[in-house]
This record gives sequence, structure tokens and C-alpha cells, in this order.
Amino acid sequence: MSISSRAGSGTDGAVELVHFWEEGDGRAMLDAVLEKFGSRHPGVTVTDQPYQMGEHGMMIKSRMLQQDSPELFVEWPGQNLEPYYDAGAVHPITDLWEDNGWLDVFVDGAIDRCRMDGDLVGVPVDIHRMNNLWYHVDLVEQYGVDPEGIDDPREFLEVLEQCHDLPVVGMEQPMKNPDDVLQVWSAVTIGLFGAEVFETITTGNPGRHESELKQALELVDEYTEYAREGSYFDDMVDGNERFLDEESVFFYQGDWMAGVYGEVDDFEYGRDWGRVNFPGTDGVYMLGMDAIVPSAWTEFTDDTRAFLEFVGSTEALELLNRMKGSIPPRRDVSLEGYPQVLQEQHRDFKSADHFPGGHALQVEPEVFVEARSAISTYLSTGDVDRTAAELADAYRQ
Repeated sequence: MSISSRAGSGTDGAVELVHFWEEGDGRAMLDAVLEKFGSRHPGVTVTDQPYQMGEHGMMIKSRMLQQDSPELFVEWPGQNLEPYYDAGAVHPITDLWEDNGWLDVFVDGAIDRCRMDGDLVGVPVDIHRMNNLWYHVDLVEQYGVDPEGIDDPREFLEVLEQCHDLPVVGMEQPMKNPDDVLQVWSAVTIGLFGAEVFETITTGNPGRHESELKQALELVDEYTEYAREGSYFDDMVDGNERFLDEESVFFYQGDWMAGVYGEVDDFEYGRDWGRVNFPGTDGVYMLGMDAIVPSAWTEFTDDTRAFLEFVGSTEALELLNRMKGSIPPRRDVSLEGYPQVLQEQHRDFKSADHFPGGHALQVEPEVFVEARSAISTYLSTGDVDRTAAELADAYRQ
């Protein structure tokens, strides 16, 4: 992506924010943040344009090519932002960070993933944990499963086998979207071989650990033998609905589910549902993160700056993360009013030893696309050897 022309600053003087929070808890969170901002800055108009997650990046790039860039857009920071930065498509805001003293209050990992070649180019707004295994309290008690006692991914396979003849499946495994399967493979790799091996594989050196890559994929393949019939046609939302209907004991997903579960009537954390780290990943906080990024191809106005300063404030981040099911990327945000599960996540974040990124943060977009393609090969063929080779080739780029 390379554009030399400069787009206009939008229509009617409004600041446009493009995002992928189009429904559910994300939509409710954004509405609350925009309402709060409007009450603080009644003279500033912020409009929002949602795109579906799978179309979001493509739509942003398409609009940039058409010289219709939004003033602000939501993106995953880290490696995912590198191509935008290399193309000169993002507006550095290092001065905004310095003027607000943010370098002293944001956590280092969030700062690092928004810093490109010395420039700070976005405002991180959340920290998600991806290596969560959710479960129904009554089902684990009924079937004699101890979530805390499952020490590694191979032991978890034994649990799935144990649940095979029960009226429920062991774990929801939606496979319509290859991202969900890639996420399971990532957790299995870390659980079996550690975060450092996972990071080495995914950051350009898979040759050192091709055996481990394949072993993790083989175990994922064994997991799928105990998936419910039709899981190949289920996405994350379908899987979650089945989990909520108690059609499965476990569900592996990020902590954004905490925001969803907290809104379900008569569904109480600790009494009805619980979470553990995916087996073998204690001490690991596998990161997902969103940032709001200003475009370089629009005018960086006082209104744009005002909105960025607001979303980086303690007030906005307390509200945003509490509603979204995540923890704030600032150290000085109070979690006093947060649900217990998020307070526990925050405690784990502070004590974790390793912070690998999920694929959206860990690898560049082209590599992510190739890794998804490799998993699609598995979903269409079931060929583990071929998939492992394609996955290694993707990370070798």
C-alpha cells in the first residue's frame, strides 16, 4: 500500500472513526464512550463507521486508495501496524503522548506495540487475554472434571475423551473461521512447548521448531475428533450460544467473553461459570489489543486531537474496558468497580512472565493471511503434514 496524495479531512467538519465494534458488547461500549465524550466536548462531532471484522482492514486500505481516508481508525497495533507506518499512512502523535504524560502511565507492552521506529502512532485502548478456558461450574462438578488440575494440553485431550460419551461435548470448537482454529493451535503450542517456542516459530524462525509446530497441530487434530458434528459450520458466536445453552463443558476464547457473560441474566461468575488458563499456559498472558490510530492523509485537527486525548484518559479507559471485558492499558485506572473476573485477569497480568501476542499483534498482515490459508487447508483436507508445511512457510516469510 503506497499513496502519495493527501486526502481531505472528512465532511461537515466531523471526525470519523472507523472500527469493527459493530454489535454486542463492543457496540454498547462505543456508544457509551461517544456519549461521554460528547458531554465533555459538546462542540465536537464524532461519527462512527463500523465494518465487519473480516472486511475492516480491506475497507480502510480501499478508502485510503480512494483518497477518502477516515480521520481515525481502530486497528491491532504491533506488527499489524507496520505496513501502514511503512507506507506513511499513519500520523505520528509522539507529541500528544508527551504532552499528556502518557509514557509514565501506560504499560510498557502497550507503548511498545504503538511505537514504530521511534514514533508513537496510536492510542492503545484495551488489553485482552486470549488464553482463557471458560467452563460451566455445574457441568465440571457433575462429570468429575477438575479444571484447575489439567496441567497440559495432552491431559486436556483426555478430558475431551472422557466427555465423548456424555450428553454434552467437552469443548466448543467452532471451525468456520480459521482464526478460531489458529488460536487453539497457538494455545496448544504454548501449553506444550512454552511461549518462547511459539514466539520463535511465529516471528520468522519456524525451522528451529518445525517438529514442535507439527506436534501441536497433530494434537489440535486429535481435539477435533471430539468436536460436535457440524462444528465446521459454526463461528465463534454459534459456539458461544451453544456453550451458554450448556451444550458443552468448556469453551476456549479471549476474555471479551467476560463482557458477554456478565450481561447474561442469572449467570453468575464463580457460581455458574468460571475460567482457568488454557492447560500449560500458567504465567502466560497472551495478548490481544486494540488501538485508535490517526490517518496521515487527513488533516490532524484540534477535534481529532481532543478525541484521542479523551480515549486515552483514565475516565474513558475505565468505562471502555469495564464494558468490553478487558483490562486498561494504563496503570492508574481504578478497577474498583470492575467484575471479579477482570480483577483476577488484572492480577494475572501483573504477575505474568510472558506476554506473547496473538497473531493480530505478533505477525505482519501478509503472514497472518498465509497462516489463515494454511489452517484453511487443514479444514478442507484434514492433511496435517501439508498444513504443517504451509504454516511453517507462512511464518518463514
